[in-house]
Amino acid sequence: MRITIRYSTVLFVLLLFAACGSRDASLDALDALIDQHQRVQERYQARLDSIRASYRYDQMTDEEHFDCCGRFFDLYRGFNLDSQYVYVQQRMGLASRLANRTCMQAAMMNKAEVLMRSGMYHEAVLCLDSVSAFPIEPAYQPYHYHMRRTLYGLMEDFALTDSEKNRYHQLTHDYRDSIMRVEEKGSFIYELVRADARYAEGSYDEALALLAHYTSASDLKDDQQGLLAITRAQIYRALGDQAAQKQQLILSASADLRGAVREYIALRELAVMLYYEGDIDRAYRYMTCAVEDANTGVMRSRTFEISTIYPIIERTWQKHERQHRRLLYALIVSIALLAAVLSLFLIYVARKRAQLEQSNRIKTVYIGRYMKVTTLANFDDAFLELFPDFVEQVKALLVPEAELRIKPKERLNTDLRVLALIHLGITESRQIAEFLHYSLPTIYNSRTRMRNLAKGNRDDFEQKIANI
Repeated sequence: MRITIRYSTVLFVLLLFAACGSRDASLDALDALIDQHQRVQERYQARLDSIRASYRYDQMTDEEHFDCCGRFFDLYRGFNLDSQYVYVQQRMGLASRLANRTCMQAAMMNKAEVLMRSGMYHEAVLCLDSVSAFPIEPAYQPYHYHMRRTLYGLMEDFALTDSEKNRYHQLTHDYRDSIMRVEEKGSFIYELVRADARYAEGSYDEALALLAHYTSASDLKDDQQGLLAITRAQIYRALGDQAAQKQQLILSASADLRGAVREYIALRELAVMLYYEGDIDRAYRYMTCAVEDANTGVMRSRTFEISTIYPIIERTWQKHERQHRRLLYALIVSIALLAAVLSLFLIYVARKRAQLEQSNRIKTVYIGRYMKVTTLANFDDAFLELFPDFVEQVKALLVPEAELRIKPKERLNTDLRVLALIHLGITESRQIAEFLHYSLPTIYNSRTRMRNLAKGNRDDFEQKIANI
């Protein structure tokens, strides 16, 4: 029985630690956002449907229709790539009908963005090259430079040779400078790109210092909060500060979930980090969310990036689940065995208790009958014949100055007879009084007197007498 109890206890403790673990409030909050992210996306889609229903395209000019499609292109960014492409096609058709070079440049840059997000980097570059064949309107220059910087950064990440990587690295640097020339100094985007430049140069502390102004994200939109946090996360990763990196990834992923963004970067990186930390359940859940939303939003480039790590996390999670189920089964079996053993033990104890109570009742009856037909002297002789060392053992429990005065021709006195009955298991003062034919106050006084003469703890004295 001891082996079963010990094994069950170990299993229970292991399962308890696995279930509870160390709690992270920020991860708990992210879990809650994932729980409701489908409803957030449904509300966002309903908002888009409502806006679209409010427009009357038949009452619009081509210029107004072109601008309207541009607005929807922006609203679908990070949410649904196919819908973006639909509006790109409409914009290109309207720009062609308007025969407006500026409109065509805007539509072509939109197309380049869709191509880039689809993973078609070479085609996106060709598209942007066709745009820059003519002077670009100042209003569109920031967008064009941002596209170039992002595109060449991605191409640097996937470059196969050092020469290609260096070339794209330089182009990324050049267009980062171009962005800072056209963005307003001190603006959020300007400072973010400036910090990104310091990061690329390896000046990590300086990069963080440039972003220190944004200590509170309350004045930033969700997309800005996401950009800020993911930028800080990559800086902390370079510094080797995994705890800070993790918190920034949580902030960025939270901003994405609140903003109905399906093109996750932070959530995917956080899943990988949690996987290597051993938090398999969360890693699998986060990566599954990223995969499902990437597929729903037709984010092909993100789906490709996820495909390299997701199968590994999924297999590990399945193995973890199998181990968890085996552990749970072993725990259930152990608890069942423990319950069975405990039930048998309780039945055994109940029977023994009943037997003991019956034995005590029989003993009480027989002692009572014996006391009624015998003298006190006969009781003394019979008791001391059974327990010849009783008096000496009682004296050993008393203080040295205690005296047990016994009358001539008697072997026990009143106090010793009371203790003798207590030793025999008769502990109720009323029964003792009846057996010895003494008054109840006499018994109370005797028990009190003997306890006062006891060594050590007086409350334990009668229990010691019973154990003689």
